Amino acid sequence: MHNHAHVRHPKELLQEARDRRRRDHKLLYYNDVMLQWITNHVLASMILFDIALIVPLLTLNAPDTVKITLGVISGSWIQWWALPALQRSQNRTQTQNEAKAQVDHETLTYLAKLQDEQMTELKGITEILRALKEK
Repeated sequence: MHNHAHVRHPKELLQEARDRRRRDHKLLYYNDVMLQWITNHVLASMILFDIALIVPLLTLNAPDTVKITLGVISGSWIQWWALPALQRSQNRTQTQNEAKAQVDHETLTYLAKLQDEQMTELKGITEILRALKEK
């Protein structure tokens, strides 16, 4: 895919924002990088941890209250990790959608200005032709 001088890709906007954040707010940038890594890697291991906890709960020789308590802790553990991860994912999707909307707006604005210039040029050509016919 070739780049065009007047049409930017949404990824360019997102990269500019990341670069600006890295330059201006290093701590927030690295915090976001760390949270993204946790979302992508640790969350999966927490789910595997829960699966590893549930299987022993089924075979554990303990009172039902202990099994229920461990099950509730396990379910809460998923929520502590999954809900923030889902929110970050939703925020990332929203940012991508906003970048796409911005690029679409820039492109349509460029095309509208170009069309206006072409119509002005066409009117000038029409007037010249009309003047030549009248001679």
